[in-house]
Amino acid sequence: MRKTFRLHWPAAAVGAAIMTLLVACGAQEVAPAPTPQVVEVIKEVVVEKEVVKEVEVPVVVEKEVVKEVIKEVPVQSQQVSMVQLRPEDVQQVETRTKPTYGGTLRLARASDPGSKWDMCEFKAQDLLTYSVENFLFGDYNLGPSGSGDTTYLPVLGFGTDKLATGAMADFWSIPDPLTYQFHLRPGIKWQDKHPTFGRAVTVEELAAEFERIKDCRWPRHDFVDSVTADDTDGDGVNDSVTYHTNKPISFWGYEFAWGPYFIAAPPETIELGTDEPWNQSGTGPWMTTEDGYVAASSIEFEKNPDWYITHTVGEREYALPFMDKVIEIIIPQEATRLAALRTGKIDKLRSVRTVDQAAIERSNPDLGKVKPIEGAHIFWMPMNKPPFDKLNVRRAMNMAIDREVFANTLFQGDAVDLAFPLTPEWPLHYEPLDQQPESVQEYFVYDPVKAAALLDEEGFTLDENGERFEIPLMIRNTSELELEAAQIALGFWDDIGVKVTLDLVDGPVLQSRLFEKQYDFMSNQLVGRPNGLNDFRAGHQWNRSNLNDPDWHALWEDVLVATDSTEQIERIQIATSAFLELAPHVQVPAGFGGDYWQPWVQNHNGERVLAFVDYASKWAYVWMDRDMRAEETGFRD
Repeated sequence: MRKTFRLHWPAAAVGAAIMTLLVACGAQEVAPAPTPQVVEVIKEVVVEKEVVKEVEVPVVVEKEVVKEVIKEVPVQSQQVSMVQLRPEDVQQVETRTKPTYGGTLRLARASDPGSKWDMCEFKAQDLLTYSVENFLFGDYNLGPSGSGDTTYLPVLGFGTDKLATGAMADFWSIPDPLTYQFHLRPGIKWQDKHPTFGRAVTVEELAAEFERIKDCRWPRHDFVDSVTADDTDGDGVNDSVTYHTNKPISFWGYEFAWGPYFIAAPPETIELGTDEPWNQSGTGPWMTTEDGYVAASSIEFEKNPDWYITHTVGEREYALPFMDKVIEIIIPQEATRLAALRTGKIDKLRSVRTVDQAAIERSNPDLGKVKPIEGAHIFWMPMNKPPFDKLNVRRAMNMAIDREVFANTLFQGDAVDLAFPLTPEWPLHYEPLDQQPESVQEYFVYDPVKAAALLDEEGFTLDENGERFEIPLMIRNTSELELEAAQIALGFWDDIGVKVTLDLVDGPVLQSRLFEKQYDFMSNQLVGRPNGLNDFRAGHQWNRSNLNDPDWHALWEDVLVATDSTEQIERIQIATSAFLELAPHVQVPAGFGGDYWQPWVQNHNGERVLAFVDYASKWAYVWMDRDMRAEETGFRD
């Protein structure tokens, strides 16, 4: 595998601003590739009775050669570990067996995603990541099943190019601060299934698809002037996709390389339409099957035998994926999902609630586990609509709730009060509540008397029924924990005369109404991350509070052009505190979810994502101890 994922900077173009970018991004020039070498690669050939034959095939491996950067990168900016886990929150599963091919991974999901999986409409994006890829993704060898440099737990990406390796791109370069290039992996093909049938990928069709994505409901296209197909090695053949921007992009990896926007679907899929999963194709490790989506039942994926990634275990390099299939079983009831985990009917379950974790660990002590901080339960107040257009009303809604009750009731007291815009999972950026401005600390304190006084001050006095105003809260009908948090909050708000009613909707409906801004108040769980405040730019479709404060937007624009990592961190902290001072939301404590997996799931140690909500790619590296599963459950596959 080629390992040349570094920035390339032509010397003729550098000045003071370029030097800053060089230092921030760890820029290094890529040397010409050396002579190819042949290594042993293990692939499978399936014959009768599931016998697997191992054969050797040549793979090109090139040595990475880099030139020394003129100025040293600060030690702090080289840190890649993003999550700090407590020892009691981790139990790894011993990898007892050598890699083996075959078997089926069974997972559970709480709700039916529907049959339309579409990038531009942000529908079922996690299912798209089974087959549709980014240019880069997280290097599995740097996670807990490898060196342990990071955990791959934050579900919205890994945050730094220092963890990246090539997916569709085999290397990338930034020739100047306004140009971001990704070299397409030679010989890469669309999946050998309907509707692409294994044909070659071209950079021209990728550039055209990314232009389409840029213009179809993409809320942040203003800094991208164009996307082009280019020849970057001078051989007369276009081999790279280039993003041309009108300003430096601080979060270029999220925007272009491993984020939620520019993931590539073939033109055949777009032409046929995305209403049918069978029409989906990509270059990734898993493929949709013709009858694989059964509404309210299951979603099935089979391995892509032509995936280009290999994985080294010991002295041997293996073709991926190891397993034949991944099936996501739709199980709406939380108790049923837990029972399926206990009895071995599913192989992994994410986000087990605090109240259920102790019982699971007693009944199934051999399960692997990891307990990351879950997303914060947040109540978003549109700042452009009465009554939430007044700061005092927003502060009063915060002061009215006792966060200790949420922590104790929902998470047995083990929770984090401030979990958005950032959580302690991002230690380089996070500032705890006691380091926030006094005005922010004040509204996190339970004070219903002051809350009532602020509402009186804004003219929302109690009527003859003891009510100040009534407002509907739009909320998903699929998350029991989210609904429980809302029920607790409703009681506190009722105590100060604010009547909140629940407007229960399906997830896709909530998202559609969010994009169209058709709500007065909404609940939406959200995960903190360094670039999370991108969503709150004016006019952004994910701007849940319709924040449109010019002073705050100026602070965030400063973040978006900060390419020095130390400066970026400082500006994010400033913008985060300013955001909290505006009180655009009410957030209740975030607890620690439990992810559990069976001991026969090998080479897996809790990794959640290798790119933005990419729950699928990691499974290519995992194999099954099917003999152990047969002994424990009675079925082998």
